Amino acid sequence: MLRELKVRDLALVAEATVRFGPGLNLLTGETGSGKSLIIDALSFALGARGGTDQVRHGAERARVEATFDAVALQRELGRRSTARIDGRAATPSQLRELGAKLVATHGQLEHHALLDSDTQTELLDAYAGALDARAAVATAHAAWLASVAAFRDIEQMRSRGAREQEYLRWQLEELRRADPHPGEDEALAAERVATRHAARLGELGQEAVDALREEGVARAAAALSAATGLDPRLSDQASRLQALAEESSEVAAELRRYVEVLDADPARLETIESRLAELEAIKRKHGGSIEAALQERQRLEMQLGATEDLESALAAAEAERTRRRGDLEAAASRLAKARVGAARRMESAVAAELEGLRLEGARFEVALRSLSEIAPSGGEAAEMMFSANPGEPLAPLARVASGGELARVMLAIKTVGADADRMPTLVFDEVDAGIGGEAAIQVGLRLKALGARHQVLVVTHLAQIASFADHHLVVEKAPGRDGRNVVTVRELSSEGEKAAELARMMSGGVTAKAVARAQELLEEARR
Repeated sequence: MLRELKVRDLALVAEATVRFGPGLNLLTGETGSGKSLIIDALSFALGARGGTDQVRHGAERARVEATFDAVALQRELGRRSTARIDGRAATPSQLRELGAKLVATHGQLEHHALLDSDTQTELLDAYAGALDARAAVATAHAAWLASVAAFRDIEQMRSRGAREQEYLRWQLEELRRADPHPGEDEALAAERVATRHAARLGELGQEAVDALREEGVARAAAALSAATGLDPRLSDQASRLQALAEESSEVAAELRRYVEVLDADPARLETIESRLAELEAIKRKHGGSIEAALQERQRLEMQLGATEDLESALAAAEAERTRRRGDLEAAASRLAKARVGAARRMESAVAAELEGLRLEGARFEVALRSLSEIAPSGGEAAEMMFSANPGEPLAPLARVASGGELARVMLAIKTVGADADRMPTLVFDEVDAGIGGEAAIQVGLRLKALGARHQVLVVTHLAQIASFADHHLVVEKAPGRDGRNVVTVRELSSEGEKAAELARMMSGGVTAKAVARAQELLEEARR
């Protein structure tokens, strides 16, 4: 539930804190007082688009914060705009995504959204309790599309024919003949250097072997070992010299083996150069490294393995496509069945509501139009049909409903679907357009009933509707300290304040007669 809305430097609002409660919250005020600014501020906090022209003149930025039971949404607008969710940085799109789960706004523009077939279909599905069935159709539709794409890919591969397969085979054979091994190019490059300088490396290696022998490290170690028999204090030096003698002996043996295997044969150098050139060509064609060439070989082997059994792969893909299509049709059929039953129930329920809203003789029908192909939303679309007067034919709601009639139809639909509507907060802006008298009382009754299941925020000009408020908020515009008009919001707490505001709404002034009538309205609303 929306608990509080703080607004600062937005349009004519210098600073306002608006607190909302459960049930029906009414916003009233004189024409031009800024009632819609409060709804605009809430929409802004919920991620609606905003521009710097909305910042109050003389201020650097506008700020709005909407506090709900479990989350706080913040928005700033200025040279540098920001958005936050519970104090953490966010984007306007994230605000919109979260806001769409918290608040549904029904204003003049939203009435027009009711004319859209997709919106009408969604309303029917919510009323039918078929949102899970609708989601199942969307899931089945995505799986079917994936199976269609997989079948098409294999079919296209087959249609490309043997020429492409032959080319793939030729690439694979080239890699198989080259048979590169990981790190082979680096090892051969090192061997090439050694082979080019084999003679000089042999000389230097032999010189090192001879030097190790001539130094007589082993002889010195033996002498010092004998000396430890005379003076034990030399044992540490004797051990170290013995280890040095063993190490030099091992190094000499390794150098001797290295010198013996050095190959200065020009034929070997030519072989190395030829192999390196072959590996360089393979690397250039297949990713620039031996590892990339080996990955390409594996890919080609897998691809050719798949194409070699292309017919069976195609048959398997076709069977999967058929199975997925069957799943989709079954899910769409279940959804269609739920829609048919719900459409009849909705027709009856909305018709009863319209009669209560003083649209006697009006007819309402939900037509289900079959689509040429099953969509993610199902195999049909709902179209709401309406006739305002007896004897007139039914026609699409978009073509025959006036603004006031449309507002009442929308309210009737929301009323009958209140139990299925999961939205915690509903906002109605200008829901009273084109109505008055008894119809306004009936609108008020239904808004009050919605308030028993949801938190409801309503902007209204009609006292008959305002009399049903659980929380009555008055929006006022008055000169501020700087001489400019500012908008303020206050909640009416006493019966006298409420009666005075209703009197003003009915007659434009607070006269004794108007106040008496206002008190009658409040009493009627309580009854």
